[in-house]
Amino acid sequence: MSTSVRLLGIAVFFNLLGRGAFMASSALYFTKFAGVTPGQLGVGLTIAGATGLLSGVPFGHLADRRGQRDVAAVLLILSALAAVCFLVVDGFVQFTAVAVVFTFIERGAYAARQAVLSTLTAGEDATLARAQIRTIGNLGVAIGSGIAGLAIWVDTRGAYLAVIGFNAVSYLICGLILFALPRIAAVPVKPGASKLPVLRDRRYVAATMVNMIMVIHFAMLDIGFPLWIVQYTSAPHWMTAVLILFNTVGCVLFQVSASRRIGTLDSARRSWRLAGFLFLGTCVLTGLTNGVSGVGAGVLLLVAAGLHLYGEIIQSAAGWVISIDLAPSGQNGQYQGLFTTGFAFSQMVAPFVISTLVIENGTIGWVCLGATFALAGIAMTPVLRNADEAPSAGPHDKEIARS
Repeated sequence: MSTSVRLLGIAVFFNLLGRGAFMASSALYFTKFAGVTPGQLGVGLTIAGATGLLSGVPFGHLADRRGQRDVAAVLLILSALAAVCFLVVDGFVQFTAVAVVFTFIERGAYAARQAVLSTLTAGEDATLARAQIRTIGNLGVAIGSGIAGLAIWVDTRGAYLAVIGFNAVSYLICGLILFALPRIAAVPVKPGASKLPVLRDRRYVAATMVNMIMVIHFAMLDIGFPLWIVQYTSAPHWMTAVLILFNTVGCVLFQVSASRRIGTLDSARRSWRLAGFLFLGTCVLTGLTNGVSGVGAGVLLLVAAGLHLYGEIIQSAAGWVISIDLAPSGQNGQYQGLFTTGFAFSQMVAPFVISTLVIENGTIGWVCLGATFALAGIAMTPVLRNADEAPSAGPHDKEIARS
């Protein structure tokens, strides 16, 4: 692991340590102490999520033109300032306003940070570097969730406020650490060049849309499994926690080793297709747990979770290769911005897809979802075949001057 990747890993760890604690406990704080009803919370988060979709590409473009490291660091520090405002939220209007500002800046910061990672690992094994950082990030989320558990156990306004403040500090630390990375020089705009060529790159847009469908699978773990287990199976309710822990530990243990085998578009294409069928198997097995004994349902769910775990690991690694290798030299920011925007949109609609279209339709809903994943796995093949036929920049062309 290079020094740059190590520093990025430390920055991401602190960031996700705070974010993991905040995400696991903030809903309880806002609904118990900040005058926001559960319905208002959902509406506010939806509005904020929709607003965040608008920031990835513009801020990514800004990072290309003004220096990716500096833009990412500044946006993370601004995210910290916005996060502090959650401490004084009182009521729906204030909550929504702060959530909109925070999400808009934070999504831009994420796009710029992904561009930094893509640039600093040019000529190295970018997939392996991202796997290492994802593993470190998962550790941060796991520990952060434990911190949130303590706040929920204490269940006082002060405990929740401490978590919110800790989240803000985590963004500040992440931004400051980024300033220790090598400076990435801005890329000048060529005369007559389009400002946002990524929006005209049909191949990359197609890859983003296929990815947008596939990453709905993340919602199966924290929304699909819990709702299904409680409403449709005889499995003990604590199985939901077991499955989440199983996934977290599995990603930490196996993400790096599995990613070593996925470093080219050809291997990414094969892994992506396999992931689609693994998710199909996950969905079918989950749907079959309806009407089975508690023990039988538990066994089927563990097998389904195992298929999902391996599918998630190889899909993530393949997605990293696709998002990096299809992006032309000097435009990592806006290209990563589009790819992360697609992911954000998927995560915004995934709760509705899983809870309404899948859960309410029972086993048939799961089978249809699995078939969708399989089709998304197959659909990436022609996209990447077109990429193989088109000229692409070599590793040295993808380097951006550093000073």
